[in-house]
Amino acid sequence: MQDPNVLLAILGKMAQKPKTQFDKLYQKLYNQELWLMAYESIAPKQGNMTAGVDGETIDGVGWNLIETMVADLKTSRYKPTPVRREYIEKANGKLRPLGIPSFRDKLLQTVIKLILEAIYEPLFSENSHGFRPKRSCHTALQQIKKMPGIRWWVEGDIRGFFDNLNHETLINILSRRITDRRFLHLIHQLLRAGYIEDWKYHQTYSGTPQGGNLSPLLSNIYLNELDNWMENKIADFNKGKKRKETPEYRHIRKLKQKAKRHGQKTGDWSEYKAKTDQLMRITYADPQDPNFRRMVFVRYADDFLVGIIGSKEDATTTKALLTEFLQKELQLELSTEKTLITNAKDRVRFLGYDIKRWDSHKRLRYHTKQAVITKRTCTYQLALLMPKDKCQQFCQKYGTTSKWKARPRPEMLWQSELEILMTFNAEVRGFLNYYSLADNFTEIGSSILWLSTGSFLRTVARKRQSTTRKVAQSLKRGPNEFTLSLEHREGQVKVYRLISSTKHIHKTCHTWEIDQLPNTMMYRARTELGQRLKANQCEWCGTNEGHMEVHHVRKLSDLKGKADWEQHMIGRRRKTIVMCRICHRALHAGKLPSKESAKRKSESRMQ
Repeated sequence: MQDPNVLLAILGKMAQKPKTQFDKLYQKLYNQELWLMAYESIAPKQGNMTAGVDGETIDGVGWNLIETMVADLKTSRYKPTPVRREYIEKANGKLRPLGIPSFRDKLLQTVIKLILEAIYEPLFSENSHGFRPKRSCHTALQQIKKMPGIRWWVEGDIRGFFDNLNHETLINILSRRITDRRFLHLIHQLLRAGYIEDWKYHQTYSGTPQGGNLSPLLSNIYLNELDNWMENKIADFNKGKKRKETPEYRHIRKLKQKAKRHGQKTGDWSEYKAKTDQLMRITYADPQDPNFRRMVFVRYADDFLVGIIGSKEDATTTKALLTEFLQKELQLELSTEKTLITNAKDRVRFLGYDIKRWDSHKRLRYHTKQAVITKRTCTYQLALLMPKDKCQQFCQKYGTTSKWKARPRPEMLWQSELEILMTFNAEVRGFLNYYSLADNFTEIGSSILWLSTGSFLRTVARKRQSTTRKVAQSLKRGPNEFTLSLEHREGQVKVYRLISSTKHIHKTCHTWEIDQLPNTMMYRARTELGQRLKANQCEWCGTNEGHMEVHHVRKLSDLKGKADWEQHMIGRRRKTIVMCRICHRALHAGKLPSKESAKRKSESRMQ
């Protein structure tokens, strides 16, 4: 059986040639090692403990399930089950439909995803950042920071993209590179599986369920057509090498040259320095130069942003062309409420950040062997800002943002002081880490942390039935430093620090560069869970007979530590334990014997 890493690396290498077509992909689904890799990649996720319409979760998965599914695929007996439709609330109060597939379908989708990702990832556009390896919202925002001089924005949002994705169009896009009809038919079956809502079955004629493991990758394959079209439009739109000088700048530049010659003759450089300083303060290029145009594009999932250095008419034309392309080629429609044309001097909301142009006059000095060169940065720089409304909404649980007065949180008084501190840290770290790219991060982040720190001290003071001042004095260990010290086993003292300063935030803005060439070895290697399952030994009774199953829990904090098997998992800090079928059924029935008793029974059965 071929090693899955080698298999995916070969597919990724072949995919670098755009004209390569792939056949016999359906046979790759018979590779049980590939299924084990897929299982290992999704096993840690808590969502796998959510049941689909068949009531099954990841709990109890073993080689028997993999062998059964491979056998069903070989004989074409496999039929996807409908997803369970649930609704979650969005930030604007509306409801977003969420499709929860059965675990069997989720595992199959992950296997297909590994194959499709190896084929399509090398050819995806550099402007696409959603649901891709080593790419995130931060990489998209970093790309925006490198777009100086933007004058107009076209904000793009596709109306109900995941619900309106056309199945026939997607299959046609896939068939350009994949000629295996059985493989394409299987993907089509997953798309047309339907959904169950209020115990009623509904057929799906378009869209892909949000919540499926395969949906994000299929959406990127679908919208890669938009990325390629935009790259061609950008190549046609861009014009000129540089803007022409303004008459004022040209006039003063000539006066500077004249002053330089005068200084070389007389030694008086005062006029030359005055003209140099004046050139640094006026605009160099004509912002309305009709012979210079630029367009930039960045996309995250179904949200995209087009930046234009040109006129408003260029932005209007671009929006009309986008609307026409999406309707004719991809059968999609732009949202009229969210697709706007905005001047760069006004704020634009993208991926939760506010983007605004600001006039910079920063001077940079370069030391060379000949002299010191002074240059000025581009006049129109872009700033990423933390939105005021989102910051106020986040701070509501800590106090009032109108007067910035902190208040205690009575709902947390039943928790220990350490649990309160860790909860505050988790909330603040998650919010501020995301906005670590903001140019006003230090200013706004300090205000948020001041309010959260005050709320924490007031909450602990109420729990201790003391005053805030006394609590602050007992926890303070330095300037803006508050800690809790707890004594653990063997007399060890561990110190827990409250996040109360922006210096405590570990920014998630990584500086590593995105690989320009595809990384074909990005696939997960064998993990400990896979090795334990392949060992085919029950970790409770020690038997090697029969098929092994893996018992999963959503998270370790759900275990109370009362039963022996719970103490076993807590001691090893594992959310999984490999068991034989007899032990696993006894565990769910609440009749699992102690480890020693189970081993004696296993030995007697073997004898």
